[in-house]
Amino acid sequence: MNYIITEASPDDDLPHHLLLLADENQALIDAYLPSSQVYLLRIDTTCLGICLLQYRGEIGEIMNIAVEPDYQGKGLGRALLAHVIDAAGRQGVQRLLIKTGNSGIGQIALYQQQGFDLIGVNYNYFLEAYSDPIWENGIQCKHQLVFELRLRM
Repeated sequence: MNYIITEASPDDDLPHHLLLLADENQALIDAYLPSSQVYLLRIDTTCLGICLLQYRGEIGEIMNIAVEPDYQGKGLGRALLAHVIDAAGRQGVQRLLIKTGNSGIGQIALYQQQGFDLIGVNYNYFLEAYSDPIWENGIQCKHQLVFELRLRM
C-alpha cells in the first residue's frame, strides 16, 4: 500500500472524525489540537490517518493517533507511529509518552511492540474525564495507561 506521511500545513482540512476515534472528548481535542504538530497519512489525496504530537522540552507526547476503521490492521497505524517516533527523535526528544485506556488491547500491544514501556496508571481517569462510559473490546475503559519510549539516554 503506497502512502505518504506529511506534517499538516495550515491549509489542510483536518479529519476531525479520526481524532474522535482516538478521543471521544471533543473539548479535550479542542484544548490540545492548537499546540500540537499534526501528521497526516494519505493514500493518493485521501487522508486515512492522523497523529498529534506535542513537545515539552525534551519530552514529547503523542496526544492522538488514529487510522480510518476500514484501513486498520494493515500496518498504517504502525507506519504512522514509527514516522512520528522518528520525527520526535530528530526534534531532540529524549522521552516520548503515549497514553491509552485499559480497554485498548490493540493499542497496548502496538505501543509495546514499538518499544514503549508501561510506566504509570491514572486510575479512574476515563470515569472522571468523560461523561459517558466508554466500552472497547467488551471492557469498560476506566484507567489511563501511560507508556514511555526512551529515545536518548
